[in-house]
Amino acid sequence: MTGVEELLREKDHVFLDFDGPVCDVFAKLTASEVADRLKRLVGPDLPAEVSASADPFDVLRYAASCGPNTAHVVERQFSRFEGEAVAQVSPAPGVEEVLRGWVAKGYTVTIVSNNSVDAIRSFLTLHELTGQVRRISARTTSDPAHLKPHPTLLDAAVKALGTSPRQCVMVGDSAADVLAARAAGVASIALATTPAKRRTLAALDPDALVSALADSTLAG
Repeated sequence: MTGVEELLREKDHVFLDFDGPVCDVFAKLTASEVADRLKRLVGPDLPAEVSASADPFDVLRYAASCGPNTAHVVERQFSRFEGEAVAQVSPAPGVEEVLRGWVAKGYTVTIVSNNSVDAIRSFLTLHELTGQVRRISARTTSDPAHLKPHPTLLDAAVKALGTSPRQCVMVGDSAADVLAARAAGVASIALATTPAKRRTLAALDPDALVSALADSTLAG
């Protein structure tokens, strides 16, 4: 793995995941509650693995398999529930300072997330973080096939900035972030806040691995 300082010195643009690094989206309105709400929209006859899942993205993926109308209804409600969820939570400790530090050093910051673009924009506005974030590349449609770990959202961010993948780095706390970055040709800094997550993410061989978001900033 490359050192974080060395890696960042080679880049101009930081892509940052939202749920986890910026805030804990489902800390108050839990993911399992949102998943249960979405299941009721789809109907009672769910496959066992979907019925048992506490992940709303599993429900969205199943809804997409039922057809575009079902997928659209579920995604729109999911977006509303995400908006409800982020209205109840605060920024992750230290994230505001990290964002200001990146901007002060000349990086552009793009939020790249599977969460709804509307919910992300609402949260950034509520907490006066829009000045630190240049762009948002996040979920805008009911098709989950193009969410991370697929590289579509990163590809879109690269294109919107008019840059090349080699000038960008993805900072995220999930396997999907590392895999999407690799598929897009973008370097990755994996954020591992627990020993278990560190083992999981290290096995994916990210370009750098840190235990806290502040570790991904340049000193000084």
